[in-house]
Amino acid sequence: MRFPISTIVILPALVSLVAGLTVPEPGLVARKGGNGGGGNGNGNGSSSSATATATTSAVATASATSSVANPTSTSSGGGNDPQSSLTLDPAVIAKGFENDGQDQPAAGQVASLTSSNNFINFCLTVPNQPITNGQQITGGSCNPAPMGSIPSSANMPSAKFTNPKNFDTIPANQAFTVSLAIQGMETGHFVNAEENYFSAPQQLNGQGQIQGHSHVVIEQLDSLTQTTPTDPTKFAFFKGLNDAAQNGILTADVTNGLPEGTYKISTINSAANHQPVLVPIAQHGSLDDVVYFTVSNNAGAGGAGNSTSTTSAVSGAGGSTTATASSTSAAATSTSTAGSGNGGGKGKGNRRFFSRMGMTLGLH
Repeated sequence: MRFPISTIVILPALVSLVAGLTVPEPGLVARKGGNGGGGNGNGNGSSSSATATATTSAVATASATSSVANPTSTSSGGGNDPQSSLTLDPAVIAKGFENDGQDQPAAGQVASLTSSNNFINFCLTVPNQPITNGQQITGGSCNPAPMGSIPSSANMPSAKFTNPKNFDTIPANQAFTVSLAIQGMETGHFVNAEENYFSAPQQLNGQGQIQGHSHVVIEQLDSLTQTTPTDPTKFAFFKGLNDAAQNGILTADVTNGLPEGTYKISTINSAANHQPVLVPIAQHGSLDDVVYFTVSNNAGAGGAGNSTSTTSAVSGAGGSTTATASSTSAAATSTSTAGSGNGGGKGKGNRRFFSRMGMTLGLH
């Protein structure tokens, strides 16, 4: 059978074109499949399916091609909402994160970790740690939530105790009220500490101030001249100040008083999800306050007090937790501002693994 020369030249080109349409490059489909169709961010979904059908599915090929052509598309079922998409929007990529800082070396300075994708999958580098997942995990965890909104230097919070004052002496075993002056922060914002601990970024109000709350913690010392560090798992009193400040003042009632001794009282100013407040500059005054005072049996007359041998956590108003004990272990009782005292920190060993492209960056 004879064929014209033109037919012989055209046929190989047609064969090559058909092969290109029906046999996609498997690696491309596998890489992008986790974001399309049923990809749920847990390593399941269309990634394995697309790999299995890579040589027969033109639909999978078209989907992968579309994903490459439009990197901001949200094929994870979240429509056009970037806050439900499982892909990182290029508009929020911080290019500065690719710099390890060593272009300006200083004595003792170490290189920063670097990332070209905002560290969205950082927790995969510590597979032995569970995801924090809104819980207080006493054994440690990895938290994927971003830091969030940072206020201006003009909106950094600060606080000062008005009672007790530094070096005050107060009666032993008698109720007293802690009072704290606070500014530069919109108080009264706190979330469920058992389910939403560190689970959302820091947020600001319309005036650019951090939305959050404060805490007071009292630790017993050997003396006013003690120079050894204290044990953070032990404290005499702890309370979250969850209410909004009244005329710039927050208060906490120490209903059972304290036994005779020397104490340090400190603040912990926090954003709504209980993370310590974050500010825009490294060099700044303290965002918290600390006062040293003495409790004495000879401090003068006062109302009848109760024994402070309490070792359990007592729930206070607004879901906050008040813990009173002369030697309270945080591992056994409350170090949180809400709930039963252990903040739900079960130290579960289960680990959530996310697909390579599957982690929501914006939570709220």
